[in-house]
Amino acid sequence: MKPLSETARDTRAKANELAEKTAENARATAEAAKARIQDGYGRARAVTGDLAAKAGEQAEVAREAAGQALEKGKAQAKRANSKLKTIAEKQPMALVAGAVAIGALLGSLLPKGRNDD
Repeated sequence: MKPLSETARDTRAKANELAEKTAENARATAEAAKARIQDGYGRARAVTGDLAAKAGEQAEVAREAAGQALEKGKAQAKRANSKLKTIAEKQPMALVAGAVAIGALLGSLLPKGRNDD
């Protein structure tokens, strides 16, 4: 049988060896996790950058479409104004009759008032 002090030394040596292996495994696991996190972060940044670029492009397209719609609206309003002026000059009574008809139509669409008896 081994002396107790020698058994204690052997046990202590094995415990130190096991502790070193455990620490080494923990370091390796931490480094692998760090690498995975950095990789995921890099991919997320790339995707976010792509999305931001696409959003910017879509915003520019929307601005252009809104500008074109505004220009069309201005042109249509100008044509309508011109036609209205022409009608007002050539047929003022027809214009008044049209305005009265529109007023009557709008009046008929309004809700009836309450009668408090």
